[in-house]
Amino acid sequence: MPAMSELAPGLYERLVTEGLARELVGHGEWAQMRALEQVEAADVLTAHLAALTRRALRAFRGTDAERLAGQVELANRLAAVLGEDTQDDLVAGSRELLLAVTRSRTPEGRPVFPRRPETPLSASALLVNGHGQPSVGHELKRELASADRVDLLCAFVRWYGVRILEDELAEFVRGGGQLRVITTTYRGATERRALDRLVELGAEVKISYETRTTRLHAKAWLFRRETGFSTAYVGSSNLSKSALIDGLEWNVRLSAVEQPHLLDTFAATFEEYWGDPAFEDYDPTADRGRLDEALALEGAGARELPWTVAAVDVRPFGYQGEVLAELAAERQVHDRWRNLVVMATGTGKTVVSAMDYRGLRAAGEVESVLFIAHREEILTQSQGTFRQVCGMARLASCT
Repeated sequence: MPAMSELAPGLYERLVTEGLARELVGHGEWAQMRALEQVEAADVLTAHLAALTRRALRAFRGTDAERLAGQVELANRLAAVLGEDTQDDLVAGSRELLLAVTRSRTPEGRPVFPRRPETPLSASALLVNGHGQPSVGHELKRELASADRVDLLCAFVRWYGVRILEDELAEFVRGGGQLRVITTTYRGATERRALDRLVELGAEVKISYETRTTRLHAKAWLFRRETGFSTAYVGSSNLSKSALIDGLEWNVRLSAVEQPHLLDTFAATFEEYWGDPAFEDYDPTADRGRLDEALALEGAGARELPWTVAAVDVRPFGYQGEVLAELAAERQVHDRWRNLVVMATGTGKTVVSAMDYRGLRAAGEVESVLFIAHREEILTQSQGTFRQVCGMARLASCT
């Protein structure tokens, strides 16, 4: 092995500068390289220039006033080079930050500005409900005060979780904000009165009743702002008191300024869920009986599921449909009837098995199915899935 620099062995994603190129002399085949591609160049070069700029701005010495003057002067020199013919991107002589624009006023005519989250809108953060940092509930209240639209995705919604945010939610909707909520009947943990109250406040609510086929475990908020400073929270907190105040929860706060692509993914995925028939509109007047029954069944657990089966039209997600299509092709085109399906945990292997059996049974290809599991609990849960998918009241089991 040739003599090398002090570069630590391991993975990198680092733009090769002139300085780094000198460090790499002698590495030869011991350094793995690839060409910078045009499709990624803007992001890679932006990150490189941002790091250089940050380092240069932090290098100024002197009094606070001297450092600030030097930093602004450097920023303006860079802006002049990048902006070419326009002066609009130069830092104004006032050296100020715009924090808000408002149309609200007090009875006396003074402007009223919304409360701000303690975490800057342009920054990301990790909130753990720990000492010395705001709780998730505290920050959500402040996020609501300045949002234009809010989307909430969580596995379950509890009454006291709604109560903690109730005043802020009511004020948000009264001010013209749009609130959309997607949740489930998972384990019977959702409380109907919590959803009823959200609807009373003006929220649009959708529910997945089929938790064995639609496995929503995500907990996330998206606060959309017309100013462009949207934020999101993704983590472990459902809408419950302990999760918002003092529970051992971890939530990442994302900023559209720092991670616009992540918020774009959040928004697109939420819209996909919102349009999915698996998530059904909730009307307290028409649906409370159905919701109560679903929550009771989920809370009772798989062992206490009744032998009667409701008519449920269970349809595959896109990736599940692809698996079923490939299985059908193996049998019908290639006459291969011994097939192995490998899927990640939580993606619905049992559901795919049940839908595959349902199709074969309807076509008269098979009459029975042998399902083997290594734990009785899994076997019991799988029986419930097959009942729902296939509409079969009774399935025998042997342990």
